Amino acid sequence: MAPNMPSNPKGLATDAAVPPAAKMQKTEGYSIMAEAVPEHYHSGNKLTVLVDMDNTLCDYEEAFVRALKATAPEVAVVAASDRLNWDICKDYPAAAEAKVRAVNGVKGFFAGMKANPGAIAALKAMAAAGHNVLIVSAPDPDFTAQCSEEKYRWVEEHLGTEWRSKVILTRDKTTVRGDFLIDDKPTCDAGALKAEWQHVVYDQTYNRAKDTGKRLSDWSKWEEVLGVKAELDCSVARNPRLTQENLYPNGINFSCVFPSFNQESIVKKTLAGLVQQKIKSDFKFEVIIVDNNSTDSIDAIYKKYRTKLDLTLVQRRKLANTFSVPSARNMGIQQAKYDYIIGMDSDVILNENFLENMYQFLSSKPNNVPYMVTAERIFVCTEGCSDDKLLEDYTETERYPRILSKANYFKPRDNRFSHGNILENVEKGWQPWAYFYGMHTAFPKKIWEKIGGYNEVYDGWWGYDDIHFAWEMTVKGGCLPTILGGTEVFHQEPYGSQWVPLGGVVDKLGTSNPRLNKKDNPNWQRICDTIEGYADWKTDYYQKLAGDIVTL
Repeated sequence: MAPNMPSNPKGLATDAAVPPAAKMQKTEGYSIMAEAVPEHYHSGNKLTVLVDMDNTLCDYEEAFVRALKATAPEVAVVAASDRLNWDICKDYPAAAEAKVRAVNGVKGFFAGMKANPGAIAALKAMAAAGHNVLIVSAPDPDFTAQCSEEKYRWVEEHLGTEWRSKVILTRDKTTVRGDFLIDDKPTCDAGALKAEWQHVVYDQTYNRAKDTGKRLSDWSKWEEVLGVKAELDCSVARNPRLTQENLYPNGINFSCVFPSFNQESIVKKTLAGLVQQKIKSDFKFEVIIVDNNSTDSIDAIYKKYRTKLDLTLVQRRKLANTFSVPSARNMGIQQAKYDYIIGMDSDVILNENFLENMYQFLSSKPNNVPYMVTAERIFVCTEGCSDDKLLEDYTETERYPRILSKANYFKPRDNRFSHGNILENVEKGWQPWAYFYGMHTAFPKKIWEKIGGYNEVYDGWWGYDDIHFAWEMTVKGGCLPTILGGTEVFHQEPYGSQWVPLGGVVDKLGTSNPRLNKKDNPNWQRICDTIEGYADWKTDYYQKLAGDIVTL
């Protein structure tokens, strides 16, 4: 199955049979409740094939000549057979450079390119054979917005709307994981990272000095060029999880990172829960708070806990929107000094054995295999409960009332477990990233670096940045999604939210509740446009979870 899993709503539970609210695992030790089978790099001769657009998938040359004759007929055309440079401007006189460079900015230039002979049929044949085909293209830096929009439009017109989610626009293709990259650019393997794909040169006159061992000049020969069947089994030789560098070169230690905005009494208990971690093994941990312009006493909280924890407070400059969560997470992780990140929210109290259990789990695994971990949330109200009591005795958490939380769509148990069939779906690869929320997702810092961190386009609106991040960590970063018993957390309800005890009657607040009204949230559309099959899968999930959720 390709990493962009098809929609598969099977097994999503309804309210008819909802398990009771879970309890925190009290015993020491962890249990692997679900661990994904590697899906991004497949055995059984399934490949991830990356395909360039300009002069590879598309006939850039023909479009360029046509546009140059229309906009600058006085410039003599250099025939394709005489081209010596990948950068077409270098093949023209310096005096004509501005006119040549301006061709890419002609409205409709990229959208109007023709497909190279056999290219469309080849890509569809690859996909039909079960291979994961991604279109990876570099937008023109002088016309980024226009170029990007037109390339998406080209893909939709020539391959279909369903291929839109398979487009990756980047200036550095070494950051994209794959088995092969088919590209005309002879230096496409130069970048920030060591490319994990093998370059298949798409034949052009200007790249014939490049000797990579594989060259494609006829799209109908793609199977022959990529290799015979026995050669296509990439489960071992090209599986990055088996060739990944040591993810913990300085040992397994943890950086607990969370953004914060007001709710000081809740933040105090989050920190108290970290102070109360039971640690038996030889590891270290730090705590990093990124403050999004709080107006309460965040400084006083820092002063109280800085002697109890290895604590860093990062206070951001004035923000246009305090709901800037992805950028806050990135800022905190940039400050992290340890190799494994415990992603949290400011309202989360960790299981007292959380870090010890996480350490034991990671210690039992190879240090070159990246695991992304989450577990169940227990929804509680801590209003009226002091952090000092929690500092004295962790069993104070047992006295917190369990509630029906708006954050959990008013279900008595974490809805991922009661309605989402999380364990089966993670193991089978049915949208496994959809279960990894920012308030409780742990992962290697090296993989966060590799994918470029959280996508900050989600800043300013509620939700889905964490799903996008988990998707990229899985698909691009090669992480194995894992549900780990023994790392459960308490989720504290915001104060003054008129919380409802288990068995109580709720007022969902209709479409004024942003969790119920998706259609007005641009982040919902962003995530649906990004992950193939997510919109249908999640809409079905929402309807089983709460029929009054608006997604259209």
